[in-house]
Amino acid sequence: MARHWPADTKVLLAEDDFLIAKMLETRLVMDGLTVVTARHGLEALEIVRARPLDLVITDLMMPAMSGYRLIREIRALPPPQGTVPLMVISANQNEEDIVACFEAGADDFMAKPISVTLMMERIWRLHRRVPR
Repeated sequence: MARHWPADTKVLLAEDDFLIAKMLETRLVMDGLTVVTARHGLEALEIVRARPLDLVITDLMMPAMSGYRLIREIRALPPPQGTVPLMVISANQNEEDIVACFEAGADDFMAKPISVTLMMERIWRLHRRVPR
């Protein structure tokens, strides 16, 4: 499916695993997105506070601040930062973790290992959805 992202669509990728981050960043850039990468939750929160973004993709288990706390901190911000579409990617796949992500304010959840093709389809839908 051909996607036509608006020019300069900005995505924050919060992922502490270097190889996973590089793979996802490469694919996002290849699809025409501008990617900012954070290696831990505190860095990600600083980036979200500093600039409007079009999408946040975050892991759950990161140093300095968990993905759960990052989601709650983002949702506590005023718009547009607090209403950014937010996708969680995680190796934690039990129902309790998934429910906790949505309760914290996530819009979508994908289990690792990630199907990059499916991820791209889902972030396209998230990006095009009506704002919170």
